[in-house]
Formats: sequence, C-alpha cells, structure tokens
Amino acid sequence: MSAFQQLISSVIAQTDTSYHARIDSSWLQGRTAFGGVSTALVVAAMRQQVADERALRALSVSFVGPSPEGEHNIALRQLRSGGSVTHMQGELVCNGEVATSVSAAFGKARTSRIAVKGPSLQPAQGADKGMRMPFIEGVTPAFTQHFDMQLVAGGLPFSGAESGDFAMWLRFKEPTPIDECGLIALADAPPMPGLNMIKPPGVGSSLSWYLEFPLTVDDMGDVDPAGWWYLDYRCQAASDGYYNNYATVWTPDGRPALFSRQVATVFEK
Repeated sequence: MSAFQQLISSVIAQTDTSYHARIDSSWLQGRTAFGGVSTALVVAAMRQQVADERALRALSVSFVGPSPEGEHNIALRQLRSGGSVTHMQGELVCNGEVATSVSAAFGKARTSRIAVKGPSLQPAQGADKGMRMPFIEGVTPAFTQHFDMQLVAGGLPFSGAESGDFAMWLRFKEPTPIDECGLIALADAPPMPGLNMIKPPGVGSSLSWYLEFPLTVDDMGDVDPAGWWYLDYRCQAASDGYYNNYATVWTPDGRPALFSRQVATVFEK
C-alpha cells in the first residue's frame, strides 16, 4: 500500500455524517496540508456514502483555513439524491474550525447518442526530456516528496518568468492506482501559475478550486500505477495578487481526465 493509499484509508466513519481523518507531516505545505490532500480526504468520506455507479462529475472547493498535521473530523451533508445525481457537501474540520469546504456532484451514466472528444494531448516533450523538480528537504514543500514531476514547458517557481503558463509530466513516486482521490491529489501537486512569475521570497495558496471529470474511473480502465500523467496549466488573468488559472490533466494514454479552474493568491514579500 502506497503512502497515499494509507492516507486515504485513515478516513473512518464515526457516525452517519461524521468521519475521522489523519494528516501526517509528510503531506504538509508549510503549516497546512496541500489542497489536493485536504480535498481528497473529504471526497474519500463522500465516496463511502455514494454508490459506485455514481461517478464524481464536478467538485467545488474553498480553502478556508489551515489543515495542520494531526487528527481531524470530516462532516458531511447530503443535499439531495435524485434518480441520476447525488449532491453532497463536506467540510474538513481542524481544531474546531472549517479548513476545507467541498461541494460535489456524483452522477450515474445516462444513455446518450452524443459524444464529444476532449482536447488531444500535445506534450511539449516526453517525460524523459523534462527538467526534474526534486524534493529538497527544508526547501521544497514536504508533500513534494511523494511525487515525481518533470517540467517540460514554462518557468520554475520564483524564476521571474514572463508567463505563468507551464506543462509537466507527473506521477506518485510510489506506484499508486489512480481513482478519483488520487487524480485530485495529482492535479494539485504542481506549483500554481504565478509562483513562477515572481522572485523570492514569496508564497502562494489556493483560494478556490473547481474540477470537472470527463472520464470516470471505469472509463479510465487499467491505468499503469507507475504511468506518467500530463498536466497543462495556464494563467488566464492576474491582478492585485490574485491569479485566475485553468488546467487539463491527461491520462498516461493521452485522454483528458480532469479540467480545473482555480483562483490562487500569490504574496510577494
């Protein structure tokens, strides 16, 4: 079992609407867990209440406060479960305060004659040609020790690049089967656009995050747990320290698996 699978397995039901979760220090970014982890923990709790036939279709996340190392609670509320779609809300509660608020829509497949192919994968170059972004203890965020990242386009964080856009190949360092939670964590592992446009010192964090899932876990099929996923991240606009970013994540075999929008804050010191 990989470190990420162990993390997700810490989500244990306490009551019908309350779950326990544990975050260890290796998943932190400064004093808080990185957003992909805090979101994935809430979704893991939701998944225990929603039938597998209802795939995760959309997710809206607000990062309200820090999610430190330790034992935490997840509070769930089912808004409605109709014939096709279940709407749920969840909150990761740390030290009595909401840290992450998540709204999700799970929907089962419907019969349709319409199928629109998503954007094709056009990588800047292969993972073997990328610039490795290593984990450096005390320098890079602690959670990056769990990921392999190869930058193939754009600037490194704090490089003063002219554009916030970048692209990379990424995967879990330990081979990890990718489900909805794993895909969420992968999508948030790279540094956000904006950090590469400033010079040190500085810091960035997500304010809000919206995700859409054009592929279900069943659609993805047997994905190589050690396979490289491709992420293309773009900055659409930025002002007053707020960055409007969007991204696409492709499976190792080149299918779009996730679309993302984000409002990020970048503090220049």
